[in-house]
Amino acid sequence: MDKVNTININSIEIKKKIETFEKHLCSFENQPSYFLVLAKLKLKIKDVEGALHYLNEACKLFPKEEFVYDMKAKVLYEKKDYDGALINLNQAVDINPQNDLYYFRRAKVLFCLKIYSKAIEDYSKAIEINSSKDIYFFYRGLASGCLQDYSSAIIDFKKSLELNPERRKSKKLYYVEKFTDLYFTSNHR
Repeated sequence: MDKVNTININSIEIKKKIETFEKHLCSFENQPSYFLVLAKLKLKIKDVEGALHYLNEACKLFPKEEFVYDMKAKVLYEKKDYDGALINLNQAVDINPQNDLYYFRRAKVLFCLKIYSKAIEDYSKAIEINSSKDIYFFYRGLASGCLQDYSSAIIDFKKSLELNPERRKSKKLYYVEKFTDLYFTSNHR
């Protein structure tokens, strides 16, 4: 069987699952996970608007469930609706201000919106909660570099590499070298 037929069969199976779930929705409407399953199924068949429909319903029915806002923010981020993603991540942070991932994701949105100083604040908060994630330091370094604070960027890149030496093999090492060059160029004119 070729790939196209496999994809069509998978889409048909997923649509059948969605229909089954939708038929039983009224029995489970007090469970946010049910809406998330429907949203994930909709995303598998690339129905972003259908996924957002279920996530919007979940947000209305379960306004204190941070993970619903987080998932909605991820979908909006992928859609490049950064303002919408930011609103939902603000909700998630308000509900659970001790979740480092929410700060990290919100910082990435702020970075996309080119609000670098606020992004740095959120990366810093994520690091304050969980300082073991190299990626938090790496992205904070990128944001610092965008503000031409190359010394801070280099410190964060070095910390990122210290936490994850494998990153030395990645393309991201390029930024360490680039900002090091910019730092020395800007300080030795």
